[in-house]
Amino acid sequence: MRMLVSVILYPAHMGALTQLWAGTMPEALNYNGKFLIPWARVGECRPEAYDPEIGERLWNWLQEQIKGF
Repeated sequence: MRMLVSVILYPAHMGALTQLWAGTMPEALNYNGKFLIPWARVGECRPEAYDPEIGERLWNWLQEQIKGF
């Protein structure tokens, strides 16, 4: 069980590593506009993120969720 958990979960100190790297390291400026993934690597965004129809459905759903606030 411990071995399985160590493959799936990571220590808390790794939680903000990518964000800290992107915000503090000079070489991160070379990746402006890129999608960063754990741990401080350039990765690919899921194709769904670029689909305008999915984006519109998400926007409409979010607008529904905040009605009344």
